[in-house]
Amino acid sequence: MSEPVQVVAISATSTAFTAVCEICLGIDTAVGLTASTFAGRLDLDLPEGVFLCRRGHQVTVARVETAAEPARTAAA
Repeated sequence: MSEPVQVVAISATSTAFTAVCEICLGIDTAVGLTASTFAGRLDLDLPEGVFLCRRGHQVTVARVETAAEPARTAAA
């Protein structure tokens, strides 16, 4: 049985993040623990990266593109 795909979105300008591993969250909730978060760093030149939580579950961290600014019109 394969693990579910986990994707965490961060802003386009973020480099450091703290995320929740959903698989660990399910395990921890079942036994009354709360250690399902992990932290990482994604350099600005990388659009996404693959990280492992403390228990080794794979989590993809991807940057969210910012919405383009609306076109400005020149005043006459």
